Amino acid sequence: MELPDSIKTLGEQVEAGGAITPAVELFDAYPVFAAEVAQLFTRPWLAVDHVSRLAADGDYFRAEVGSRSIVLVREASNRVHDRIHALRNACLHAGYRVCEEESGRSDHLFCQYHGWSYALDGRLTDPQLRPELTDRSRFRLPHYAMRIERGLILVDLSTLAPEPPPPGPVDLGAIPEALAEANVSSRKRYPTTWNWKYLRHLLWASPELAFGGDECSDVAEIGPLSFVALRGDEAALVRLCPRFPGHTDVEIVRLAVRDASRPPANGADPIEEGLRRHGDAIAAAPLGVLDRAFYEWYWPHLSRAQSS
Repeated sequence: MELPDSIKTLGEQVEAGGAITPAVELFDAYPVFAAEVAQLFTRPWLAVDHVSRLAADGDYFRAEVGSRSIVLVREASNRVHDRIHALRNACLHAGYRVCEEESGRSDHLFCQYHGWSYALDGRLTDPQLRPELTDRSRFRLPHYAMRIERGLILVDLSTLAPEPPPPGPVDLGAIPEALAEANVSSRKRYPTTWNWKYLRHLLWASPELAFGGDECSDVAEIGPLSFVALRGDEAALVRLCPRFPGHTDVEIVRLAVRDASRPPANGADPIEEGLRRHGDAIAAAPLGVLDRAFYEWYWPHLSRAQSS
């Protein structure tokens, strides 16, 4: 994947050790965003939510990362293990989504384009208009590798196979085991019209913002797009959802052990206020917000695209 020449200059500046003057294409060019999807966003792992979101058989929700769509679903089954699946959200027939809703509960997945139906483990059950497909055992939605650790649903977007791939290792740092039994005190999505890099720089440098600006005692990074901030008996899962070069959502799931969550303050949302202030800084100097430490983390991953 060839990167624009103006972006290759970034690597030269990083390696030279001097000042970094990024090109505007770094934040709005689709070839750069495509390289980021391939080289950064698919690195393991991505923490998509707390397992309590899939509490009942048939519960599902959808997660987006760039052009990739995933449906997480709890299968109605008598089996003890392998009941939650991370499936590619694309019909085997024409690639249309089999899950359009943000979340819900169902006993099957259904593609509205041509009417193909799938069981909750991804098996094709009814290929409408294709009666010749009598052996349907060969057709199933591909699975991403996934695992549930300390109550977090973790997905590896680099591994996709017809059967659930074996998950690799994951380091969750200081995240306590008790998080598996935590209650979700709030879940909110913050849409922005910014490139994801601005948000990663802000939130990774100021994880306390996930608690409304209060203190944060520890942070466990989970891949390039998610982390868990810790404070006493509370935790906050922060996930970036890059959709386009200039559109990124931030999802924050607040978790509390033993009902320890502090009640939200009345009035303005402090997270929205923090994002607004950061937006003002971006508008004032869009090419000067990110520091050298960010580029030294970012460039080695992006530069792999040139040899892919």
